[in-house]
Amino acid sequence: MNFKDILNRDLKTVFFNANEHAEKAKIEYNGKKYNIPVVTEYEGAKDRRRISSDHANGIFISDMTLYIAFSDLKILPRKETIITINGENFKVVKPEFSQGMITLALEVLEE
Repeated sequence: MNFKDILNRDLKTVFFNANEHAEKAKIEYNGKKYNIPVVTEYEGAKDRRRISSDHANGIFISDMTLYIAFSDLKILPRKETIITINGENFKVVKPEFSQGMITLALEVLEE
């Protein structure tokens, strides 16, 4: 067994194990629904950049990073598309794929 094999095994048995590190989430993307283990990191809310004609005060951008096993989703979401996580819509800002894992930088506007 080589190092890549060990990493792939650990993705499922540790990192994406709902009893160890991950949590189950209801994901909707591209017309399909999934109930899969994911790992989330919340960056928190921050003031959004506004152009001078934008007068909507009190709206913030919340950032989140979502980690999904490629074997569970079987597709890399595209940039600027919407992914729904437990009923909340997020915009995909930056999708990445490496070593069997999808990493999505997401954002949502909140009041």
